[in-house]
Order: sequence, then structure tokens, then C-alpha cells
Amino acid sequence: MAAYLNDVDDADDAAGAAFSSESESESDADSCDDCDFADYDGDVMSHGAVPSDKASCSYKSRKCPNPRALKRNGRVHTLCEYHRARQNEHQRKSDRKHKDTKHARQLMKQCGESNNAAHNHHHNHADVTDDIKPYPIMTTHIAASNASLPSNAPEGVLYGILHKDLSFREAMELNEALRAVTASPGLISVKIYYPLLACVLVWYCVTVASSQDTPDPTSSDGINGTSVACPRIRKAWDRQTDVEKATYIHALQLSMDQGLYSKFMSIHQDAVSNRQAHGTCVFLFWHRQFLVGFENMLRSLDPPRTSCLTLPYYDYVQHNLDYVNQRCTTIESCSPILRDLGGSTQAIRSTANIGGYTYPQFACVNASVASHFCADSQRSCSGCIPRGPWHSTFFNPDVNFNRVKRAVLPTGSSIAAVTSAIEFSVHNSVHSMLSGVMGNLFISPVEPVFYSHHTTIDLLHTIYHRCRVQPFVTGLTESSASDPRVFQGCSIPQTPNGGVTRNSSVFMQESGLRNNSLMRFFDGLPTTYGGLTDSTQLGQHSYSYDMGGLVGDLYTKCDAAGLGLPEVEERRRLTSGMRHVVRPIASADGNTFLGWRRAVFKRAQAQRIEDSDREMEKMMVMMYANCLPGNVTDYSPEFKAMWGIEGVVAPSKRLLDAIQDGSDTIKISNWTALNQRYFGCGGAFPNDK
Repeated sequence: MAAYLNDVDDADDAAGAAFSSESESESDADSCDDCDFADYDGDVMSHGAVPSDKASCSYKSRKCPNPRALKRNGRVHTLCEYHRARQNEHQRKSDRKHKDTKHARQLMKQCGESNNAAHNHHHNHADVTDDIKPYPIMTTHIAASNASLPSNAPEGVLYGILHKDLSFREAMELNEALRAVTASPGLISVKIYYPLLACVLVWYCVTVASSQDTPDPTSSDGINGTSVACPRIRKAWDRQTDVEKATYIHALQLSMDQGLYSKFMSIHQDAVSNRQAHGTCVFLFWHRQFLVGFENMLRSLDPPRTSCLTLPYYDYVQHNLDYVNQRCTTIESCSPILRDLGGSTQAIRSTANIGGYTYPQFACVNASVASHFCADSQRSCSGCIPRGPWHSTFFNPDVNFNRVKRAVLPTGSSIAAVTSAIEFSVHNSVHSMLSGVMGNLFISPVEPVFYSHHTTIDLLHTIYHRCRVQPFVTGLTESSASDPRVFQGCSIPQTPNGGVTRNSSVFMQESGLRNNSLMRFFDGLPTTYGGLTDSTQLGQHSYSYDMGGLVGDLYTKCDAAGLGLPEVEERRRLTSGMRHVVRPIASADGNTFLGWRRAVFKRAQAQRIEDSDREMEKMMVMMYANCLPGNVTDYSPEFKAMWGIEGVVAPSKRLLDAIQDGSDTIKISNWTALNQRYFGCGGAFPNDK
């Protein structure tokens, strides 16, 4: 059915043309003020103000019909644009006719018996409304919505649902308009109409109308909340179903079309907000609140379809392992999420101004969700996002499990120290690796992958809390809240109070705006940083994670992850009081990697080396430097200047330099043989072999 959606736009234009011709004949003499005109921007008509110059009105008509009945691609159109579409109507119909047969075959394959029943129904020449009778849930929903059922209601329902922008009531209103255009089944060819209608009705009953029998997963305003029926469980993009992926992309596109997406970028770009968000003790907490607000916004856009949506995390720890095992070569070939969100090859060159920055040196990707991007609430639509060359960029060791574990679980550290370790290693390395707009400290939320990257960072915060806070801190009392493992304040220059404590308010505002129009998406969230320490204790906004692979292993075993605990101990930890979903490592590569870690740990014990994790990290850095296609490199000077880290060297590059100059050599005896046994390459420098 998804393949068909591209062609529905043709029908949309045809409908508009018919409306236009009908209304123009009524009153050519009416002034522009009599029609609810819109500002014209390129090929897009967005519902807005009447043109100030009446002479600029190309078309005149009487009062426009309900504009929501002509909603298309998330934007509202008027008769003015549809009049223009009439010129291309005949060509569009001809093009559509050639596509119908192919799409009909696809739909018949997808819908099976439902299609056959609908097809037979068509040949029996029964009334179209009879198609609804086998679906009592749907008829109940129609009655509950107080919507009268026109004689040819299904085509309106079909037309509206396919657009994913109209509610059922709006679809019924659109149906009335369709009746005035044609007596045939909608604007869709008969040979594809009935199979498609069967698919839509089945989909509607299962995913939409059935929601009438279950508790509403969101609050009364459709924005916030959670319940047992719709818990917030964030999963890796790789574990999302095709339907979940399509829903997430659909929500991103709607948020861009409606101007909400760019407003979240404005929060991140605001100077005061950004000063709290980066390089401080509240880096993790600030972004946790930011992500929940963004998630709430996406959930509100198209209920009930988007009501249970959660942010997917980018499992680059697992993808990095695929790279080590040479299952793939570049970050794009290793990461399904990068490909599914448009990749880096379908692009144009653009000098569009995005938040005060231009990126003429980067490819501006206009595939998938990126084609919907508008930098300034629909006033400046570049229709593309600047991205680095993902198709030729390699993973670096800073997102390997060894480095991630050392950043999240250093020995005896406070939350402030862990926050810094995560931000200045894993976090910065991914921003640098993805490049393009992700390399910008202020406007990186332009990139949709930003939200999945930071969801991964939030997952690492969750792992820290599980391993360092929960075993030692029971309940959030006054004394426990002051425990440096739970929260630790810091000074922040040029902020309202000069610093933050656990009682400080989370500061978020849209850049350049006095009144934050997004605050409704943050309603009900803790207002202070101290209330954001545990993702499962956020009231109606509480959420958990579905973890698997290496990050799941780190969550369950903490410091002992990959160190060869007895099997019975591992099983006990796996089943003791979990709030999150943890799946065991199932891949052969994951088990091989853990086998390597256990072998190194065993040898370190025999040599009385205490910090075996450090030795593993050094051995893996040598693998990246001498066995894999990429190089272990530092951040670029431009990246360092943007992020204010001019004196900082990327962790893995610093470690490689220390190995090379002899200041921190690998202490594990015969370490190259261990690498060779598990990965097929020793990792020694060429002159050391």
C-alpha cells in the first residue's frame, strides 16, 4: 500500500482542478478578499495571510470551501493552486493509468483473501457501503463520531486515510466534496480501487477503530502521557518493525511540514539553553528533557497512528562490531538507520541559510525525510539536509564497546565525571563522524539522526544509573538526592544564576522568541534537574528501553560485562528486578567479541594486571589502525573550534599516540595472537610484525 501513496497526489491535483473550475464559474467578479488566499512560495501554498497587493491575485473566486478538506502533504491548499493544477490533469491521468496495473498486483499480493473478497464484491455490483458491514468495530466508530454516512462514503474514507493527514471526520467531509466531482469510486481507477479499499478497511479496523476498545494511550490533549496499554519503550532502530519505521518517518515529515521540527532546533540553538546543554554537569539531564519533549511532539501529530511512537536509538555499538568483523565497510553500509533516513548519496549542492550557517562544501541530501526540511517554520524550505560523506566514512574506536564501557562505568566516579566522559568521547565522536550539520554545536538537531544518537546517549545514562545508583541508593530522599552519584552541580558562566544545582530549573527557550510555543510538549515533566535522574520515574512521561546485544550485556552485568562471570551469576543478574527489557546476545559476532574479551581478561588475571578493560581498549585501537580500512584520527580543527575543544584530542587518537611513543604500551603478553585468533588480524604495526 505504501507504494501507492506517491500516486495519490495525482488524484489530489485532479480533485483540486475540478473544485477550481466549479467555483470559478460562480463569481469571477469577486475580489481577492472574498477568498481565503494564502502566501505563495514556490510550488507550495501554505494557509496564511491574504496577499497585500490585490493585483497579485491571479485567480478570483467566491468563498473557499473548508480548507482542511483540501489538505495535502501536511499543508493546506486553496483553489488558487488547484486551478493551476488543471493544466496538467490529462497528462497526470495518463501517467497514473500505466502505474495502476503494477500497483494492483502488489496490493493483491499484500492483502490476499481480503482483496479477492472485495474484487468479487465489485463484480457483483453491490453498493460500495456494504464493504463496511463485516467490520462492526468500524461501524461502531462511525456512530461514535456522529458522522453521517454518505451513500459513497468509502471513497472519502479511503482518500483521507491514505493521505494520513485527515481524521475520520475530515475524511467524511472530503467525501462530500468528492461526490460533487465524480460518481465513480473516488478518483482512483476501478481496477485498483477495490483491492486498495479492502486493504485500507482492514488496516483501519486493526490499527484505528480498534483503539476505541482500549484505553487512550495519551492524555486528553493527545500530547503527553503513557499507560499500561501504551508504555514508552524505546528500541533500537534495527528492532523496529516496518510499520514502526514508517510511522516514525511519517511523524518526522509532519513535524517538518508543520514547522514544529525547526522550532526544536531553535531551542537547541538558543545561546543560554545551549550553554547549559553542553560542556556542563547537566549535559545528560538537559538532553533527556529535550528528547521527551520532542517525542511528545511527534506523538501528538497524527493520533492514533503516532500516539504510541517512541524515539528509536542508533545502535552504533553493534554496528561498530559489524565493522570490526568486516560485515560492512562504512558507517552507511553498517547502519540501517542512516540508509533508511535518506543516506548521503542522493543530494544536491545548496547554499541555503540554516540558522545562520551555510554548507556549500557538503552534499545536501534531499531523499526520504530530508526532502521535507524547512529551516524557518516553512518560510525557508531548503528541502534538503547537509550531510557528510557517510558512504565513505569509517567507524572509529571511540564508539566501540570497550571505549563506551570505560566512559559509562569508570572506577569510583560521580555523575558529573561520567557526564563529561560520555560527552567528550562517544557523543562528540559520533557528531564528528557524521559531519555535515551534525558537526554544528547549535543546529545539529536539523539532522534527524541527532535524536537517535542522543537517545543512545540517554541509554548510556540509563545504564550508568542502573549500575552506579540503583544498587547503592534506595529511593530519592533528601540525602540520596545529594549523593554525587545521583546528581552533582557545577558552575556555568553567563547563565542566570551562574551555575546549576539539583533544584535549578531546566532552561529551554526558542532562540529569538519571547514566548516558547513548544512548552505544551513539556507539560508534566519535572521542572528541575534533580527530577530527571531516572527515566522510569517521570510520571506520565516515564519510559524504559528494549536493549539487546552488547549494550544489553553492559546493562545487566555492569562492570563485569565481558569479563567471564560464571554462567549462574550472569543468569541471576539477568532476572533480578528489571524495569527495562533486556535481550540476550544472539549474534555469532557478539559472542565472538565477548569470547575475545574473556580471553584477554583471563590472561590479564594470570599476569596480575588489574585494569584489563584498559588493555582491551588498546588492543582494539591497534586493530582499527592496522587491520580495518579507516584510520584512527583526531577531530578536525573546524570541529574543535565549533565545539570549544581546541586543546582536546579524540580519546582513541590519544591512546594510539601513547602506544606508539611507548608511554602506554600494551601489557598483555602475545596480544597479537589473541586478536588473530578471534578477528583474523593481529593488529601490530607493520614494522613490529
